[in-house]
This record gives sequence, structure tokens and C-alpha cells, in this order.
Amino acid sequence: MAAPAPSKKQEQALQSREKLLDAATALFAEHGYRDTSVQAIGEKAGVSRGSIFWHFGSKEGLLWAVVERAFTAWEANTLVPDIGAATGLEAVRRALRSHRTFLTEDTAALKLFYTLMFEALGPRPELAAEFARLHRELRRMSVGWIAAGIAAGDLRGDLDPETAVTLMTAALGGIAYQYLLDETLDLDALYGGLEQLLVRGLAPDGRDGIP
Repeated sequence: MAAPAPSKKQEQALQSREKLLDAATALFAEHGYRDTSVQAIGEKAGVSRGSIFWHFGSKEGLLWAVVERAFTAWEANTLVPDIGAATGLEAVRRALRSHRTFLTEDTAALKLFYTLMFEALGPRPELAAEFARLHRELRRMSVGWIAAGIAAGDLRGDLDPETAVTLMTAALGGIAYQYLLDETLDLDALYGGLEQLLVRGLAPDGRDGIP
């Protein structure tokens, strides 16, 4: 039996929620979490600021809704489809391309993620646990692609999947951080160089990983 269609009131509530998320995303990215007021978010969204508390419980609840929407949207809508059924070296190559797409096409979302993450390392350390959780989930998903590649003989047998994924994530994070500071960086050279290093380091002995 099909689920009943949402009522007009429910549709309006969903639209208000999305407007608040869009407004908070833009303002957090521009000004940071601390310097963005609830009133400013409501004004930009065109809804009452009381709606923030109705939808999210608090300003911090809105913050996490914004962060998770940006991060999980990339995972679900870009990273997972981009990698598909690939494992091993092909999964690594596709992950690099997917990350570059996120960096260049959703720059504002990634800027927001880093802005808030650095606040977690500084004035708001209580946010660190949530960012750690998001990264653990990403590593958990990625470890499967590496482990499958090892089992298939596509990757070196002495690799520790968790270590390999953590190092790759760190390298991609470094590229993103530097690019957000200086968009004149040569992304072709950076992603191409990283792919070359990874495939040569991950491929079994006697193979260079070049298809």
C-alpha cells in the first residue's frame, strides 16, 4: 500500500526546513558558526527564527543537520555511485576523481565542512566527536573497497586496509585544504601525482598499477 501523500502543511514544513539548511550553509561557510546568529539565518531563509528550534531543537542541531547533509550527500550521491562495484586500484582512481568533483563543484559545502571542523579543533572542542564519527564512517566504507582488492590480488597482500584508507583520506584532505586557501593550485598535477604515488605503492610487486 502506497504511503499517503504529504499534506500541504507537511510540504510547507519540509520547504521551510530546506530553506533553513540552505541559509545556514551559506552563512556558516561565510562567517563561521560562532558569528552566525539565529536571527540572520531566519532572515536569509525568509522564515521565522523560531522555526529553527521547531525543526532542529537548537542552533547546534541545525549545525549538525547542515554538516551531515553536505557530507552524506557527497557520499550517497557522488562517491558511492562514482565507485560503483569497483574495488582495489580502480576504486582508488574513482575515489580520487569523485573527491575532485566534490572539491571543484561543491566548493562552498567543503569550505563549510573545514570551517566548522577547525572550530571543533579550537573554540568548540565538543564538536570534535561528531567530525570524528563522520570520518570513521567514511573510512569504514572505504576499507571494504581496499580489502576486496587485496583479496582479489589487485593490491599488495601486506597492506593494512585501515592504514591505507587513513593515509589516502589525509592526502585528499590536505589537497582540499590547500585548494580552499589558494585556488590557483594545479589540480591536474596534484591529483595526477597522488594517483601515481598511490597505485605504485598499492599495486602488488612487479606491477605498476597502470591499466
